[in-house]
Amino acid sequence: MLLKKIRPYFCAGLALLGFTAITPALAQTMKSGDVAVLASYYEIRGSDCLALRAPRVVITVMPKLGTASVVQTRGQSSDSGRCAYKAVAVSQVVYQANQPGSDVLSWEVKYQNKTIGTRRYSATVGVTPAP
Repeated sequence: MLLKKIRPYFCAGLALLGFTAITPALAQTMKSGDVAVLASYYEIRGSDCLALRAPRVVITVMPKLGTASVVQTRGQSSDSGRCAYKAVAVSQVVYQANQPGSDVLSWEVKYQNKTIGTRRYSATVGVTPAP
């Protein structure tokens, strides 16, 4: 009887655990003083290829050995699909390496499309001394 009562909660917990494991952490190596775009996000409504405003990106865990910022710019959509090479507004996560070591940062992306909703990402950056 108890098993029948807790089974839905257990299955929901496993599904949630599986969803968080799907989002892999990015890994990148760079030298002190380098600046890199870690991620770029844009949104297109598929039914009519309408470019929407750039998704809202917020850095949730700031790096300790460098600086991170969110930059708004213009770009093009990917080269595949029906909406290829469409001009879009882009949000980018930019990291500047200041000190050697291993740095970690996280961010959250909020899309207008309610089906996609909000996604969380993280990155580990290895920074080597500049020559």
